[in-house]
Amino acid sequence: MEWLAPLLKSIIVLLVVVDPFASAAFFVGFARNSTQRERNKAIITAISVAAILLFTFLFSGLFLLKILGISFNGFRIAGGLILFALGATIVLGIDIGSTGKSNNIKSAAILIGTPLLSGPGALATAIALSKDYGMLIPAIAVVVVMIISFVVLKGAFFLHKVVGNQVIEIISKVLGLLLAALAVDYIYQGVVGFITAA
Repeated sequence: MEWLAPLLKSIIVLLVVVDPFASAAFFVGFARNSTQRERNKAIITAISVAAILLFTFLFSGLFLLKILGISFNGFRIAGGLILFALGATIVLGIDIGSTGKSNNIKSAAILIGTPLLSGPGALATAIALSKDYGMLIPAIAVVVVMIISFVVLKGAFFLHKVVGNQVIEIISKVLGLLLAALAVDYIYQGVVGFITAA
């Protein structure tokens, strides 16, 4: 059962970073005039794009860092800064341009896949988790989070009817606050890593 705590932590961390509720609110806005078939296809596309990117960085991220000569502590600090910026934009409601004006459902699907579900923060987190726990536990966490994201997107219009945009936005802001706190911890660990290695 020693694997359970790391697995739960990995799932929670990824879920906070991926924030499928923010993607659900975005999806409702873009897919309002689309057919159910178009919505289903867009959801599958978005989840597929996000999963491919997350697994790619999970399994090859550390190798890429080594090839590029980037220290993991430096990457952790950079990832922490990105996560903090993302968390701050969510909490403060700052528009960073991810909700463009195009009504093209295909474009929306790609935007949900990346950068919403698998943006720089999520990819950095995947690499960090692979460093901390190896490949298997984060890989299972990615699968679980992608399933949760699929369910949330699939039920986006139902959630919108039941709770409205305000509740979804509140949930996203809470996740954004947790994301900012997680980012501070990442930066702290990177700084300590540099000091310890010196």
